[in-house]
Amino acid sequence: MKGFWRRNRVGVLLGGALVLALLLLTVLVGGSTRGALDPNGYDPQGAHALAMLLRNAGVQVDRTTDVPATLAAASGATVFVPQPRLLSNEELQALGGSQGRLVVAQAGPSALAALGRPAEVTGGTDTQDREPGCDLLAARNAGRALTGGPSYRSQVTDALSCYGGTLLDVPSDHLVLLGDPSALTNDHLDEQGDAALGIGLLGSSGRVVWLVPAPDRPAFGTRPLRSPDDLLPSSVLAVRRALLLALVVLALWRGRRLGRVVLERLPVVVRAAETVEGHGRLYQAAGARGTAAEALRRAALRTLARLSHGGEPPSPEALTALVAERAGRDGAVVRNLLYGPPPADDAALVRLASQLDALTRDALAR
Repeated sequence: MKGFWRRNRVGVLLGGALVLALLLLTVLVGGSTRGALDPNGYDPQGAHALAMLLRNAGVQVDRTTDVPATLAAASGATVFVPQPRLLSNEELQALGGSQGRLVVAQAGPSALAALGRPAEVTGGTDTQDREPGCDLLAARNAGRALTGGPSYRSQVTDALSCYGGTLLDVPSDHLVLLGDPSALTNDHLDEQGDAALGIGLLGSSGRVVWLVPAPDRPAFGTRPLRSPDDLLPSSVLAVRRALLLALVVLALWRGRRLGRVVLERLPVVVRAAETVEGHGRLYQAAGARGTAAEALRRAALRTLARLSHGGEPPSPEALTALVAERAGRDGAVVRNLLYGPPPADDAALVRLASQLDALTRDALAR
């Protein structure tokens, strides 16, 4: 295990860093909208304060997490869609086809096209306190309020444009478009006429169906989720693909061919004893007892091969018989020393070295 860590610690650390980065991105990106304009959200971007004001005013607030549940409860209610960008085009089309009053915040051109309602985005303005500048009852009761973001326009004759176009009410189409909904959040509800504006927009029908899309909701009008990837935002998937590509490039770079080995003269003289000791430490660090035993046996075989006095190296059988005869040892013992299996532990390796040295010394002495 120690040797594995030494050889692979760079790859393990790099893999751990990539996994940690993916987890952080998932948490940061996936949690960036958590509690935003949620009637149960207590953070500054939540809307729990507005939901409580509506309930205190006798308005029923129903929180839903998917479009089918919203449509089922939409009859006679105001449907509030605070974050249409979290919905698919199919979900927005289904909401646009409902007959109830629809209040949509932060709707861009693509969301309006999917809703199929008679309105368009004409531009955008900074979020700041503004006067209503229209005859809409909710706006007149609220007075000055925090508004901004996208501005809207409609060709319908009864459409009312307020707060510089950032609030558009189309009574004949039961549609209300609000640009920046910051006035409805816990952070700004107590400023100017923000609370009155929120109550006026959402509380006119006596019941609000508040849609907060759940990340793990089933895909609307399509097949169910096939994998956990379907729950991740596209930005996280893009970052993950980029990181995987970088990992592949890094692996190719680190595993590239270095070319053939080039022999060079050492700039200094290294004693043979130091080389042997260095090799031994490398074998020990890698736990390569088999490689070390093979090196010891090769050295002994080269020395003992001189006993044959022939031109060709003797076969293992012939050399075993010759060494056993010269050293006065049993042939099976000699063969096991010279050609046996690798040692099981360091103590066996040390014994093998001593026995090979004694065998070589006895064979050459006679």
